[in-house]
Amino acid sequence: MTILKPAPHVSAESLMWHRETAEFVGEISDIGGRFGRVYDDACDDGLTLVSRYDGREITFVVEHEERDRDGEVQWWVLKPADLALRLRTPFTVKIFND
Repeated sequence: MTILKPAPHVSAESLMWHRETAEFVGEISDIGGRFGRVYDDACDDGLTLVSRYDGREITFVVEHEERDRDGEVQWWVLKPADLALRLRTPFTVKIFND
C-alpha cells in the first residue's frame, strides 16, 4: 500500500488552527469542494496539508464522518495517513460541510 499525495493540496494558512483541540478547521469550500484518493490500493479519501513554514506535505485520510438524522454529512475528521506519523503528530483536520 502506497500513500499518495492527493489533491487538494491545502495550505495550512487556509484553515484555522485551534490550539485547545489541536486541530485545523475549515469548510469543504475552503479546500475546493472535494477530497482525493489517499492509497493506491483503496478508495479512502483525504487531502494533502502543506505547512506554511517549510512546505512539508502531510497526507490526511478521512477517519470519521458525522451525519445528521437525514444522512447529510455535517463534518469529516481526518488524521495522518501514515500510522507512524499519526503517533508523532497528535493533531487532526476537521472539515465542515457548508
